[in-house]
Amino acid sequence: MSILRPICRGKQVRYVGISIGIFLMMTFINHVIHLGNKTQIRSSDDDLSIKMANGKFLCYTYNGRLGNHMFQFASLTGIAALNNRTIIIGMDDYLYKVFDLKNVLVIRNRSICNTFDFIEEGLGCCKFDARLMTLHGDKNFKIGLYLQSWKYFYHVQDIILGQYRFRESIAKTAMRIVTEIRMSHRKHSLTLIGIHIRIGDIANEMHNRNGLVIAPEGYIYKAMDYMRSKFPNVIFIVASDDIEWTKKVLNLRSNYSLHFLEKHNMPYVDLAVLASCDHVIQTVGSFGWWAAFLAGGISIYYPHPGRVGSIGEARYNYEDFFPPNWIPIDV
Repeated sequence: MSILRPICRGKQVRYVGISIGIFLMMTFINHVIHLGNKTQIRSSDDDLSIKMANGKFLCYTYNGRLGNHMFQFASLTGIAALNNRTIIIGMDDYLYKVFDLKNVLVIRNRSICNTFDFIEEGLGCCKFDARLMTLHGDKNFKIGLYLQSWKYFYHVQDIILGQYRFRESIAKTAMRIVTEIRMSHRKHSLTLIGIHIRIGDIANEMHNRNGLVIAPEGYIYKAMDYMRSKFPNVIFIVASDDIEWTKKVLNLRSNYSLHFLEKHNMPYVDLAVLASCDHVIQTVGSFGWWAAFLAGGISIYYPHPGRVGSIGEARYNYEDFFPPNWIPIDV
């Protein structure tokens, strides 16, 4: 299913007349280059043509890092599919550099998005707001802020998996890492379990004050033991934003087969490696969430990313954030 729609069916420009409107549209067409089933705009003159096509386009708000951007784009894809809209992204956008995105309008300067009507989820970052699924009015919209719920895009999951195909250089790097890990073991049937352990910004004072927590060590051990009880020949591939702390904690379990992804890797390489695993253990945060989603196997998660009664907990509806087929493990 394609969410790409014609981009030159704008309203008549009342104040300049039909002939100038046609001229601007033809200018727009001349500045558009088709690359496969992507469309890339080359000129700032195209801003006028986008404004003329009210009710056709959506932008997101670009909050946070890679995992947050992936939620925003995926949720916007679900909304766009139900409302016959096309998503606009910038040529310098993080996602465009990481993934081979299709059926989007790629523009040189996304400042045009700041002219769109802004609407945001009214319930919190990690709760599904059904009102966003139906857009009213002949307008272009910028939608935010976080949109972190699988319910925004469950009806287009196959499209999302197709969109989040890593660019060739990233995919090759991840494949090389995974192949080297497999070859370092002589057993023919290995089960690769990806683990993402988020420490970094969750440990800072602001997040701590708001009640966001680091998954406890006991949870990580219990999740690893669960995977070892389910599968033979388990190899754990571990990524973290604090790999030194992670090594100290996990190396206490000498009976585990562990491979740590090096801290000099770019985050998207770590994500591509984790997505190549058979199953994933996540701790907290959106990065591990997407590693689990892309891997597609069993996903284990820590069910208390916010302390009970805290601001952090109030941001979540856990049924909206965690898909029902994922497995919570408590400690």
